[in-house]
Amino acid sequence: MPATVYIRFDVDAPVRATPRRLHAAWGHVLDLPAGLSPARAQRLPGLAHRPSHDAPGPKPYCLGQLDESPGTIGMELRFLNDRLLDTLDAWLAWGGVLPIGDGAQRTVLAAALEAQVLQQSSWEELSLQDTATAWNIQLLSPTVFTTRGRHGLDITPTSLATSLHSRWLRWSPHTAPTLPGHTELQRLLAIEDRTHAVTVGLGMPRSDGRGRLADRHIPARAGRLRICGPTGAPATAVFSQLMALARYTNVGSHTSYGMGVIDVIPDPAC
Repeated sequence: MPATVYIRFDVDAPVRATPRRLHAAWGHVLDLPAGLSPARAQRLPGLAHRPSHDAPGPKPYCLGQLDESPGTIGMELRFLNDRLLDTLDAWLAWGGVLPIGDGAQRTVLAAALEAQVLQQSSWEELSLQDTATAWNIQLLSPTVFTTRGRHGLDITPTSLATSLHSRWLRWSPHTAPTLPGHTELQRLLAIEDRTHAVTVGLGMPRSDGRGRLADRHIPARAGRLRICGPTGAPATAVFSQLMALARYTNVGSHTSYGMGVIDVIPDPAC
């Protein structure tokens, strides 16, 4: 069951709150402990639901909105697997201290002050949200889509729909809607692109083990989009369902670096 949680932390120093840094910090809380194989975890009920730290593809959690004020930082976490809420709750019960940084002197220890579930939906409830016809989309972190190993230069309704549909299929295949063909999506869904190009460095610690990827800089997009479709069209209905899912996950490539987090606001007028 997808869910969104907000956690507010006490901090005693300014936080370099980049998406990559924060996603890496949460990986130490929500991923399998280092050295414990997924095969072994499957035999252990308390660990079977946790993703491997270096597994390819999207994870069942991501960052959402962030807010900062003197002495505190607030973070939204989005989940596709609500069993991870148990993992988070246990971590909070032990004090909920999140190291943010590379372990050096400038690492900030963020201590949880409060946590609350903001929203939660069953997959069946998401499948019923098929009536919206327009959406305002903000890219909360740089976003990029990859086709056959090449990074795309823009964001389209098709790329968004395909990415969100793949997550739905992975985490709840029996409730996933049928994705219309790419041609139909492109023909029916209109887009106002207010994004701009940005360059993102995938810099990681040398110990991360990802070789040349650690030094790569890739093109991505930042900004806003507006997408709308005709009322009553099956493609619009499916896109509405997928936009409902976007409240709980990210999209595109390199999401393990904190990329592809979006905020979607349905607009009643197309």
